[in-house]
Amino acid sequence: MDWVDGLRLGNKKRIDRQIVGFTKARKILFFTIKPKPIYKETEPVGKSLPAAQQNAAAPGKGFGTLASSARAELAASLIEMGMRVSPEAYVGQCVRKAEIIAIAAVIAVGLVVFAGGIPVTGLVLLLIVLIGMAAYFSSYQALLSYPVNKIRAMGKDVEKDILFAARDMIVSMRSGLPLFNAMVTVSTGYGAASTEFKKIIDRVQLGMPMEQAVDEVSAKSQSKTFKRLMLQASTSIRVGADIITAIQEVVSDVSQERVIELRRYGQKLNAIAMFYMLFGVIFPSMGLAVASIMSSFISIIPITNTTLLFAAAGIIVLQVVFLNLVTSSRPAFTT
Repeated sequence: MDWVDGLRLGNKKRIDRQIVGFTKARKILFFTIKPKPIYKETEPVGKSLPAAQQNAAAPGKGFGTLASSARAELAASLIEMGMRVSPEAYVGQCVRKAEIIAIAAVIAVGLVVFAGGIPVTGLVLLLIVLIGMAAYFSSYQALLSYPVNKIRAMGKDVEKDILFAARDMIVSMRSGLPLFNAMVTVSTGYGAASTEFKKIIDRVQLGMPMEQAVDEVSAKSQSKTFKRLMLQASTSIRVGADIITAIQEVVSDVSQERVIELRRYGQKLNAIAMFYMLFGVIFPSMGLAVASIMSSFISIIPITNTTLLFAAAGIIVLQVVFLNLVTSSRPAFTT
């Protein structure tokens, strides 16, 4: 909001300007023109602003609010999960639950300190406060991103079975069934992919046109393959083209892309396996052995129980890092 500048210019120019975008960055020889904000004049200051703009413009109320893109994504995820709650109300619930988790973490750490007979010093109090803050922010972020992550996980589940369902649809339509009946045949037995087709069937049975139902469900789906299949189906329905040929071409293209993606994943695994053997097996084992031998001659780093515990913790963290690396690089249709 930039209406304060309007107030400084006088009563005649009391306007409300809102940033709606930015100009594109350009390069001219060795110089770069930075993007500049694009303003949009809305209502005067005297008129009431919408509730969302009032919350965004009000000082001291920025905590717990969402950006427009994050709010839209969260709202769509909540609707897709069937949760009848607004994004603002859900953020409030996340804040309250995070506060409860943080208080519980502080109490738990305090009980451990009291039971262990640890003297309460300034450092201990600082550690307890840091643990409470870490528990609050981590739990708040996890709760806030749960609907979005859940919908994305559902999209990955659709990717696993969508090709098998599409091939079954093609066989059904080649045997003489229309598209709607072919979708009915694959609405069960294919996991999350069947759920997507079931949504289309429910909308059509309620009186919605077939192409509109296909567009509406595919727009909300997180599966790229399902979107491509339904886009071809919707286009074929509108122009009167052969639906079987269009879907078959998409299935063939996606199959080839998945074969290429699996080969890339195999190449990544070869590199990850080499680094794992080097940093996860050879270096830790040989490093501890060499350190133990050297400490018997030169006491640079004394080998104690504490040193071994730190080394074990480092090895465990390294194993988790490599495990997450392998899991994150795995294709979506294989998870």
